[in-house]
Amino acid sequence: MKRKIINISLLFFLTMSMMAQEQEQARANSLGLSWGMGNIMRQDLTVSPFIHQEWSPLNVRLSYERSNKLEQQASLKFGHYSPRIGEAYSYNSFYDGEQTTLPHVFTMIDINYALGFSVMKNGKWKLALGGKSRNKFYASTYNFGPSGPSPLFISFGLDIWLNMQYDLNEKHHFKSNISLPFFSYIYRDPYLAQDDEFFENIYSHKGLKELGDRIKDGQLQSWGSSQSFDFDLSYGYALNEKWEIGCTYLLSMNFNQIPTKFTQIENAIYIGGKFKF
Repeated sequence: MKRKIINISLLFFLTMSMMAQEQEQARANSLGLSWGMGNIMRQDLTVSPFIHQEWSPLNVRLSYERSNKLEQQASLKFGHYSPRIGEAYSYNSFYDGEQTTLPHVFTMIDINYALGFSVMKNGKWKLALGGKSRNKFYASTYNFGPSGPSPLFISFGLDIWLNMQYDLNEKHHFKSNISLPFFSYIYRDPYLAQDDEFFENIYSHKGLKELGDRIKDGQLQSWGSSQSFDFDLSYGYALNEKWEIGCTYLLSMNFNQIPTKFTQIENAIYIGGKFKF
């Protein structure tokens, strides 16, 4: 009888142990969704010498994280800005008569995936080092009266990635990421956004083919002609084992010199939630 009780107890504790391991494994994964208020400052000499600056509430981030033997982060970021230089003015359109100028439109999509190894774990601190796949798609429309250029900025790159985590206690957590480029493959439109090659690329009037032709015209660039710096700092408050709320500050700087000088600095503050599973 005692042996049966011991066996049942042993089976119970083994089952509970396996369930705890599974729960711990599950909680190593998380999905996050956040909304943010952002500010952008951009100067693209391909199109205009002016510095365009704007605040926008149209910023959304979707993220997936896995913290186990390897640190993994995947994110999709969307931002939409409508800067304007000076006041709106009226002009006469040949087709539509009197019109009023519209603000410019900057649409930005960032798709990133980071993978790193834990290099230090000391009490409340954890440090991971690895690489990040950095992919940026910037579609812009500059409205200068009845027409204007619509340049693309497309960048695929590999970054050196540093991840830092600090657990103040069971409820309060801090996390930060820093990345610097190792190399980038970049496509930008030519000066004034139009040349013979540009018209050749858009001749098909087929969206995917045009995009592929533009990407093929890109160039592999190193730190000498393409520089970037990405930094974020997050605070999280654990509501329970599965849910967490928090905020994130993001700084993204992007500089490029081919074919002309391109400078962009983005600051954003996000609030959101995270589901651990």
